[in-house]
Amino acid sequence: MDELEKYRNEIDEIDKQITELFERRMDISKEIARCKKEQEIGILNAKREEEVIQKNLSYLKNKDYRFVLEGFFRNLMNLSKLIQNEENHR
Repeated sequence: MDELEKYRNEIDEIDKQITELFERRMDISKEIARCKKEQEIGILNAKREEEVIQKNLSYLKNKDYRFVLEGFFRNLMNLSKLIQNEENHR
């Protein structure tokens, strides 16, 4: 196995783990939507989103990835809000 193939295999395994975690996060987002609906709370909570972003940025070891990680979490939370909106309209 050459070096490139080795790295690609490693990426494939990481992608599989990311997919499993993504699915788990979306399942929890549905549960959060249910709780918010019961409590008559809106989907958007900008303060919480900023807290999540800052907390996760603090976990980052390589600060060169800061900008990209922030974008990743903003996109991820947008997808969670889509799931929550969809769940609330069922």
